[in-house]
Amino acid sequence: MSIDWMVAGLSTLVIMVAALVHGIAGFGLAQVSMGLMPLFRTPGSASVIFSIVAVLANARVWWSVREDFEWRSWALPVAGLAAGMPLGIYVFSNLSEAQLRIAVGITLLIAVMLIAAMRQVDMVREWFQDLGFEPGWKTAVVAGFFSGILGGAVAIPGPPMILYGTFMVANDFWEGGKMKAIFTAFFGTLMLYRVGSLAVAGQVTTPLLVEAAVALPGLLLGAWLGIKIYDVIPQRIFRWLVLAMLAINAILLLITAVPE
Repeated sequence: MSIDWMVAGLSTLVIMVAALVHGIAGFGLAQVSMGLMPLFRTPGSASVIFSIVAVLANARVWWSVREDFEWRSWALPVAGLAAGMPLGIYVFSNLSEAQLRIAVGITLLIAVMLIAAMRQVDMVREWFQDLGFEPGWKTAVVAGFFSGILGGAVAIPGPPMILYGTFMVANDFWEGGKMKAIFTAFFGTLMLYRVGSLAVAGQVTTPLLVEAAVALPGLLLGAWLGIKIYDVIPQRIFRWLVLAMLAINAILLLITAVPE
């Protein structure tokens, strides 16, 4: 397998844009990367490159909030992840390119809806209070389990953990810094697990490793630009614009997969 440097350059550009969006809006690294790359390359190769890059991206962010990290809050969803990831990898290895596009598109739409709901913290708090639901260790394990399935299958593990994290913050069990520390540690662990599993399965090839290495400077540049721009533009407007663009992108993925 040789490297198509035009595709590699486009992948680097997408990852840079994803990191920039993440730096400004606080989300979007997986959604933008896995939403756009399958439009010009196979979803399988896109997910491998993103997974490698995501390990370092999450480690970088986690280091900045490591003081808020709590081992138990990380270990419980990781226990679920350990069981869910093999199922996700199995699904990934048995889906066609068109099926992967559809899976990515659907997961992206779910993520957009959950992120939009997360922005309405007061509404979410009232909803959870009306349900009378109290979290326990089983909730964390289940969230990690389903994130492991989605992470293994389409490299977008966010929706279950977004829902779980929103609940924990809305009900004052977590603060923002703790959620960021737990999320980055969890998603970094998930992607490291995914890369290792795919490597054992023979799907992490040398050309894909080279492309991931080429994309790293784009990731760092995008993150740096995002942080610089953060205080310049209206946050609320930008976040809703990103969500709208991700929703459109998900629909495009679904449309392009249908004829196949």
